Amino acid sequence: MSAAACRAWITVMRLFLAVVLLMTMALFSAARGEERIALVVANPASEGSPAIANADLSAELVAATLRSLGFTVRQVSDGDRADVARAMHDFAQSLANPDSIGIFYYVGHTAQANGRNYLLTRGTRIDSKETVDQTALPLDLFMQALEATPTLKVVLLDNPGDGHNPTSGVMQGLAAVDPLTHAIVALSAKPGTVALDEARPVTVFADALTAALVKRGADIAIILASVRQTTIDKTSGAQWPWMAYGRSADAAFVLTPDQVAGAAPALPLVPEPAPPAMASGGYISGSGGWEPDGSDYADGSGQEPYPMDVAPGSGSPDAAMGDSAKEAALYEEYKRQEQQRQLQEEQARQRYEEEKQRLEDAAAAAAQNNLGGTYPQDGGATGAEPPPDKAGIPPEDGMTSAPPPATGAESQPEAQAQPKPAPPPIDQAQSPPSGGALPQPETGAVEVVRHPTIDAPDEIVAGETVTISIALTEEQFTPEVKVKAAPGSSVTEDGALAMAMPAGTEQWPIDIDLFASGFDLADGGKWSRRTTLYRQGDSDFVRFDVKARPIAKDSKPAQFIARIYSAGRFLGSASRSVIIRRTAPVEAAALSATAERSAAPAMLMLAAAAPQPAVTGNVTLGGAAGDDVPDLDVTILYDDPSGLGSGQIIIHSPHLAGPVTDTFSTPPEMAAWLDSEYRRLLQLGLSLRGAVSLQQPAASSDTGAQKRFVTLAAEGFGDALYRDYVPKPFKDVFWSLRGKGELHSIQITSNSPTLPWELIRPRSVDGAIADGFLGMGYRLARWAPRSSASQVDNPLDRMTFTGVAAVAPSYVDKRSLRFQQDEIAALSKLAGYRRFDGDFISFEKLVGEVSTGFIHFSGHGEVNQPSSGRPVFAIDLVDQSLDPDTWAALVATAHGKGNPFYFFNACDTGRSQMLGGFVQGWGPAVLAGGASGFIGGMWPLTDRAAAAFSTDFYGGISTRIKDGPVYLAEILQDVRREFYQTGDPTYLAYTFYGNANLRIVAQ
Repeated sequence: MSAAACRAWITVMRLFLAVVLLMTMALFSAARGEERIALVVANPASEGSPAIANADLSAELVAATLRSLGFTVRQVSDGDRADVARAMHDFAQSLANPDSIGIFYYVGHTAQANGRNYLLTRGTRIDSKETVDQTALPLDLFMQALEATPTLKVVLLDNPGDGHNPTSGVMQGLAAVDPLTHAIVALSAKPGTVALDEARPVTVFADALTAALVKRGADIAIILASVRQTTIDKTSGAQWPWMAYGRSADAAFVLTPDQVAGAAPALPLVPEPAPPAMASGGYISGSGGWEPDGSDYADGSGQEPYPMDVAPGSGSPDAAMGDSAKEAALYEEYKRQEQQRQLQEEQARQRYEEEKQRLEDAAAAAAQNNLGGTYPQDGGATGAEPPPDKAGIPPEDGMTSAPPPATGAESQPEAQAQPKPAPPPIDQAQSPPSGGALPQPETGAVEVVRHPTIDAPDEIVAGETVTISIALTEEQFTPEVKVKAAPGSSVTEDGALAMAMPAGTEQWPIDIDLFASGFDLADGGKWSRRTTLYRQGDSDFVRFDVKARPIAKDSKPAQFIARIYSAGRFLGSASRSVIIRRTAPVEAAALSATAERSAAPAMLMLAAAAPQPAVTGNVTLGGAAGDDVPDLDVTILYDDPSGLGSGQIIIHSPHLAGPVTDTFSTPPEMAAWLDSEYRRLLQLGLSLRGAVSLQQPAASSDTGAQKRFVTLAAEGFGDALYRDYVPKPFKDVFWSLRGKGELHSIQITSNSPTLPWELIRPRSVDGAIADGFLGMGYRLARWAPRSSASQVDNPLDRMTFTGVAAVAPSYVDKRSLRFQQDEIAALSKLAGYRRFDGDFISFEKLVGEVSTGFIHFSGHGEVNQPSSGRPVFAIDLVDQSLDPDTWAALVATAHGKGNPFYFFNACDTGRSQMLGGFVQGWGPAVLAGGASGFIGGMWPLTDRAAAAFSTDFYGGISTRIKDGPVYLAEILQDVRREFYQTGDPTYLAYTFYGNANLRIVAQ
């Protein structure tokens, strides 16, 4: 069809719709009590699919028809996900009034993937199931938003396409849609198929729909049945629309009443104009429009007629004076105009059908002459209809422009003389504001500030499956989320995460790990998923479908924790608390309908967030080099940390294309086996000369055979740990990175400190390659997930050496430590050394005064049975036994600033355990107080070796720091290697909580 023919068709359609608009306005304006709201969306373009050439015109036609029926219509054309989602969100919220009715019409591409239906907006990527989920709009979110309102909703989905499915797991079309309670859903084609994409001015479905909507006296069910049958007939059975009705949907609702009770309307107060000049077909030219009651206003005021339940003449000033003759004359004129209106309506319908048939014949002739070889015109695709001129759509006030132009050359002057139509109504979605941010330099880094958003129910019933949606947004949609920053990031005053991102790009890959203890992943995916963060606007969002496990109590608190990475670098975390209930609370059934009508889900708001100027600026990555990102960053969370068993593992690395995630299980009996092995190592160490026990004398002999035996026993212990208890994903990634020479640092974050990672000795699958202890061969550190607001979310990567503050209680009698004084004497030689007495008052003073550097404790520690009446874990001061809980209270009240590093060189103080579900071990307790790191022993430390270890540790730092920053974990590696020189397992006992790449720098 030529551009001129198409414009002629559009003009005819405009005039016809204007007639329909003005015919029906009087009827519904008097009779309706409901508020009518509509959203019309056209998305003609989608990646990997031909553009739908008639999508825009179809949407314009539907919008104009709905306006004629009294709907307030918002239109969105070729919008991205944010544009469409924002319009959807606003549309859903606008239906909160129980007396409202909503119609949603979408024409564009659709897809099925991941068991869900999606609307493909501009910018949607369909190269994989994952990208569809991240960039398209899930239809179920919109349906859930509509379900929150009690009104009648009609959802009309017109999805032309070619049926080609180039991506595995992604199919064009829609699956059957659940209409939920109050909605009616109509698909233009059967589920699993797409509608015909033909070279028509509008889609078959839109054509049939607009014709059916204006039928008087027809309810929704009849209208949709007519649409279905018309579509089937016009496509010769090639396209079958599909409908579904919610159980409470009002299918008997009538859009346009056949008759409205009441007398005929009164004429307006203005004097009756002279009969207007008529153009072709009886259309009014000039003022341009038909009034519902047959009168037209020469002044173009478009005044709305009085309601039909007002008696004729009652609105006239003369009526108050009883001018019955005037009233009778006006009423006769009204009847005359009503007859004229009916005649003109019939003429308009007849002319429309004739013109439509003529244009279809002309299009067929043109196609035959050109053999389909026409070039695109006005931006249209070859062989497709050109995009319409939007100015040719009737404005909202119902005024029309000139009659359809004549096709002959002699009619051109007349056509050009016609006045231009008014611009279309300004009810389309607003354009997003420009970025506004100045271009960033392409060096260094940029700071990107976003709010971690976690959309989840506040309460979840055991056995229920819910969707957790996570994104980084410019607006704060979920203020209940708690945010913690990693080194190089920070948290703003309003709770946003400020992240240092590499410059030189407009977007960055983001990996989001979800930890949800007490939940199973129900969607068949992984616990880590990738999204994209943009320099401006919101990130794409990721979703996790999780199912709450059964619980024994009536309710149980739980948390969703999201850890955020980019290219292996940890950026920060966000957490949201929820309640798991064994059964649905009884009071839930008594909630009023109003209380149940919540706003649309937060994720619909999230996806709808309009782009705003991003908060960016030049920052430095804290002097961080590539080494500051651990080569192997492992997060392990057990469902029951105290009982071990099942858990999940997520591994990040800058050397991997993406995260590795899996589930695994640790036998609960491992804890008892470890206790036995620790005792064995301790006894073997005591058998060596020079290994002095806190309670036993040294052995009398030290042969080379004894040392070799101890060495082999420790190595065998490490081999068994790797073989029987290390999760397979760790083994796979470990050997992959090691084989490429890319493994130097390992960071372990776990909610159970039971597994001694430092003592693991990896061995290749074929047994040909055996590695050394992880604690000797690599910069290895552990960390505990945040358990308090004061805890640093991720260990610091740099610390200034300001000295050592030492506490060394002076014990008497058998409790005295023979080598304690040697240790303190060595520490006193360090710059910045301070010593505090070993009583509680002095210790409290130390905690309050020292907020940086190292705090060193040299003394006794104890471990007791839970039923002994004494603290399970404690460090012994001169006058008190300090347990982790008392420690936490002391630290919280003493100071809230600084992040000192603690070294507890006492027996058993580094051995963390889980009792009653709460962390009671010293390492996690010290971290919860805000420490930047912690070193302690996993089993009882012999006095001499403990003193030698700390002396070598601090001595190594003070010596090597003169040449520049030194990795703390490398100092530990060197000191641990003394095991092979002495044969004393005490050198293997130390564990380090902190950053595997923590560097100590000179003051």
